Amino acid sequence: MRNVRAVAAALAAVLALGGCGVFDTDKTPQRAKDGITGLQLSVTGMPTPGSLSAVEHVLARIQSRDADGLAELAEGGDKNGGAVEETARSWVKTWGDAAQKPMTADFSEPDRSVSVEVTFEGGPGTLSMTLRGKGDDNEDAYGVVLDEGK
Repeated sequence: MRNVRAVAAALAAVLALGGCGVFDTDKTPQRAKDGITGLQLSVTGMPTPGSLSAVEHVLARIQSRDADGLAELAEGGDKNGGAVEETARSWVKTWGDAAQKPMTADFSEPDRSVSVEVTFEGGPGTLSMTLRGKGDDNEDAYGVVLDEGK
């Protein structure tokens, strides 16, 4: 009976530790998995953690010239009509080279809709983007509006 208890205790310990990620061999930080560790980004204004994260992800997709990944970050817009994908391709084409250099993101006051002006060192101008809140008012999650002209 004592052996059964010892085996059961050992199995319980293994299962408990398995849920803690002890057996997870991939120790890559989430920021590296998301592709945002290589960004040379300075920030001004008042970003929230959620709005900053959204901008980092947008800029990482532009930097890697991933228009499809950028379109996936869109909040709202006409995803079926192709406007989001068209805007994503346009942003990647216009800002892809500039995003390889240092950038500065200037955030407006935090709200459910946040304006962000991104300037690129030696770049072709300023990328203006609007972030729209996802979920309820208490949630700090944002998507980028990629439906130009609508």
